[in-house]
Amino acid sequence: MDLNIIVGGPQGGGIETAGLLAIRACANQGLEVFAAREYHSNIKGKHSYSHIRTSDKEIGSIRYPVDALGVLDAESLATHFKELKKGGLLVHDTALASKSLLKIPSMEKEKVHRLRKDLEENKVGESVAQLDDWLSKKGIRVLSLPFSKLLVEADVATPLIDKTMNTAVIGALLHSMGIKQNALEGAVSHLFSNKKEVLEANLRAIQRVCALTRPLDGYIEGKADRANRYLVAGNDAVAIGKLLGGLRFQTYYPITPAADESFVLEQATEIYCPNGKLLGPPLVIQAEDEIAAVTMAIGGALTGARTATSTSGPGFSLMIEALGWAGNCEVPLVITMYQRGGPSTGLPTRNSQSDLMFAIHGGHGEFARIVLASGDHSEAAYDAIKCMNYAEEFQVPVIHLLDKGIANCLTTIKEIPMVTINQGTRYTRPESEYKRFKFTSSGISPRAFLGEALMWYTGDEHDEWGHISEDSINRIQMYRKRIEKSRLILSRVPEEDKAVLFGSENYDDLIITWGICKGAVVDALDSINEGDRKVAVLQVRMMEPFPSEIVRKFTGRASRLISVEGNYMGMLAELVEGKCKVDIPNRILKFTGRLISEDEVVHAYKRLKDEPRIILDGGE
Repeated sequence: MDLNIIVGGPQGGGIETAGLLAIRACANQGLEVFAAREYHSNIKGKHSYSHIRTSDKEIGSIRYPVDALGVLDAESLATHFKELKKGGLLVHDTALASKSLLKIPSMEKEKVHRLRKDLEENKVGESVAQLDDWLSKKGIRVLSLPFSKLLVEADVATPLIDKTMNTAVIGALLHSMGIKQNALEGAVSHLFSNKKEVLEANLRAIQRVCALTRPLDGYIEGKADRANRYLVAGNDAVAIGKLLGGLRFQTYYPITPAADESFVLEQATEIYCPNGKLLGPPLVIQAEDEIAAVTMAIGGALTGARTATSTSGPGFSLMIEALGWAGNCEVPLVITMYQRGGPSTGLPTRNSQSDLMFAIHGGHGEFARIVLASGDHSEAAYDAIKCMNYAEEFQVPVIHLLDKGIANCLTTIKEIPMVTINQGTRYTRPESEYKRFKFTSSGISPRAFLGEALMWYTGDEHDEWGHISEDSINRIQMYRKRIEKSRLILSRVPEEDKAVLFGSENYDDLIITWGICKGAVVDALDSINEGDRKVAVLQVRMMEPFPSEIVRKFTGRASRLISVEGNYMGMLAELVEGKCKVDIPNRILKFTGRLISEDEVVHAYKRLKDEPRIILDGGE
C-alpha cells in the first residue's frame, strides 16, 4: 500500500491545520508518512498545500500522480486537478460548485493563463461544477458535500463553523480512504488539546462526516503495525539532536525555514543527563540580527558551553566575517544552515540546494571547517549531535547543511540513536604557562575555557599564546596548524559520515546525490533497476573536507555518472569533478523551489540517453 494525498487551501485559512490533521491521522493508523508542506511567502490568501505520502513501508519522498485531493477553495482544485490519477478521489464543499476557476483574485496570472488553455483544450467550462462533471467522466470519484450544513447538524456553534470546515473536509477524505475514526479523533485531540471548545467542535465534525462516509475500495485496509515511530519535522529532529547532544546555548534571528528549530528548543524545560541528573533548559536567545547571533554563539563556545546558532542563506551571508574569526581562533562554532531559494530574498519558503559552494568557501582567507549535509530527518538529528562533537574534537567551525525540504517536511522516524558526547582535548593545569594555540603533532591544542587560564584571542595572526604576530615563520607554522586539521578530520571521521552507497555494489550507473534529494532517488531505485543497466546511489554527506578517496572508489566502478540535485549548476557534480578528476555530464536538476519526486527521477533517468541535462518542473 502506497498512497499520495494532496490537501490544499488558502494560506492563513486553516490549511496548515488541515495538513497536520491528515499527516497525524495516517501516523496514528500505524502507517509510515512523508509529507511535503508547500506554503506561500505571503501571510494570507495565496495557495498552500501539503502533499502527504503514506505507506506500509519506509518512504523518503513524494510521488505523482496522487490518489486523493481534498480542497478548501477553488484555487486548490484549479491547481491540482490534473495531478489526480484515474480512479482517484476528490472531496470539496458543494458551496464551491458555482465558483469560476478563472476569476480567482489570489491566483497568479501565469497560472490563470495555463489553466485557461487546459480548460479550452479539454472543452471544460470554467466553473467548479463543470470541472467536477468532466473529472467524473474521466474516472475520478467526486465527493461534494454540504459541509456547512453538516456542521450545523453536528451542533457546531456558528462562530466555529469556518474553523471546523477544514477538519470536516479532511475527515471525509481520509475516512473515505480507510483511515479509522479513532485515528482521526486522536489527531484532532492532539492538535487542539489546549482549546477545549475548539476541540469539542472538531470532534463533532469528525463524528458527523464519519457517520456519513464509508471506506472505499482500493485505499487503506486495516491498521499497519509500525511500532516505535516518531512523527517529526526536520526542524524538530535537529532540535532533538541538539538536546541529546548536550546543547546549552542556542542563538538565532528569526528567518525561514530555520526559526522553527529554535522555537522547539525554547519549549524544552526539563533536560536529563544519561545518568538521570536533571539539567535546566538550554538558554535560547533571539538576537537583534545574525551578526549578533553568531558572535554570541562564539562567546558561548569560548566559555565551554555546547553552543550553536541557526540560520538560512541570507542570514549566513551576515555571519561570514565572524565565521572567519572562529576559523582563525579555532573556536568550536556550530552553524545550522537551512538552504532556501535565492539569490537575495528569492523564494523564502521554498526548497533549494544552491548554497553548497557558499558553505564550503564562504569566508575571508583559508581555514579548516567541516560541512556535513544531512539527507533525511534521522540523519538531521544524528548529525546535530555529531556536529557539536566534531566542532569540539577538532576545534573548527562546523556547518550543518540542511535544506527547506528537510526542515519543513514531516515524516515518521525510528528512535534516534544515542551518540557519546566528545568534548575533545581539554586543558589540565600542570603547565605553568598556558598556550591556547600550542603547536602539537595533531594540530589540536589543549582547550581551556574562559576563566580557567589566562589566554588571548584576536582576529589577527597570532603566536601560541594568542599574541599578535606577523613573523613569517610563525605564520607558516600557525597557518599549517589550522589548515592541516583537514587531513586529521578525514582520517578520524567514520566512512558512514562521509558517503553512503545504496543498492548493489555491482552497478553500471552511479547516481550521486545529497540532502533531501536522497529520498526521491533511493525510493526510485527499484523502478530504475528494472531496465538493462544496474544502478546504485551514492549519497555524499561530508562536503568539506571532501572525502575524495572514498567517492573516487565508488565513481571508479561506474561506466556512467549522474547527479541529482536541487540547484541549477549541479554543484555536487562540479565538486566531485574537481576533487575526483571525473566527468559528470549527466545531470537531473530542479530549482523551482519544489521537491524532486520519485516519479520525476524515474522518468528523467529514462530520458538521459537523449538529454544529458534535464531540468525538472513538476509540482505546484
